[in-house]
Amino acid sequence: MLKEAALPILIGALKIAFGFTLIIGIHELGHTIAALLCGVKIKRFSLGMGPGWTIKNVRWFNELTISPIVIGGYVQMDMEMLNQKSFWQRFFVFIAGMLANVLLAILIFTIAGHNVLNSAVGCFFFWLAGWPIFLHQLFSEAITVQESLGGPVMIGQMMTGGEIPYLKTLAMINLAIAMFNLLPLPPLDGGHIFVDILKKIIGEKAGNAVGKVLMSIGVVAIILLLVYVTRNDILRIA
Repeated sequence: MLKEAALPILIGALKIAFGFTLIIGIHELGHTIAALLCGVKIKRFSLGMGPGWTIKNVRWFNELTISPIVIGGYVQMDMEMLNQKSFWQRFFVFIAGMLANVLLAILIFTIAGHNVLNSAVGCFFFWLAGWPIFLHQLFSEAITVQESLGGPVMIGQMMTGGEIPYLKTLAMINLAIAMFNLLPLPPLDGGHIFVDILKKIIGEKAGNAVGKVLMSIGVVAIILLLVYVTRNDILRIA
């Protein structure tokens, strides 16, 4: 009986681990491929957060780290090399992570039986128009912030629940990650693009100064958002 009860928990844990690893891994891999194509050295590619297993002298990545905390990941580039690249090369590197998530979502919807053209149009529309639609619904009181925002716990519940098929859940979360990263606030991808645009408008020195301020605001905002959505998740369970 104990083994039978533990099996659904194990399957659920594997679904969550695979889902987070796939979604975050493809995002960071998108940045990595774009950086390599632009001639930017990759110092470290990390799947997961915190201490883990590090393999050194890996081709392309230099260092590959695999950590058990699967809700995060990052790619560490040679920023000096990246800053020497053109505006459009940096734009390509920054947008590539989001684009990888969108392309994966299209692939998943196609595998799930949806028309590839409809999937592509729908996914790109959701990515690029998701925030205006969300804000319109929020201000028109069609939805509330508490109902619409969720954190890692809610995502885990979506992956293990039966309301939406697992593959479609992965596709939707990929799109949500891409949409979230469009926000013009560092350290998000959209924030890096926004700062680069500012540098074009107000100059390198002033743009860097504004970028540092936005980075501080962005880090604090993301931490507060994570605390808020985790609180929402706990209240939903309770």
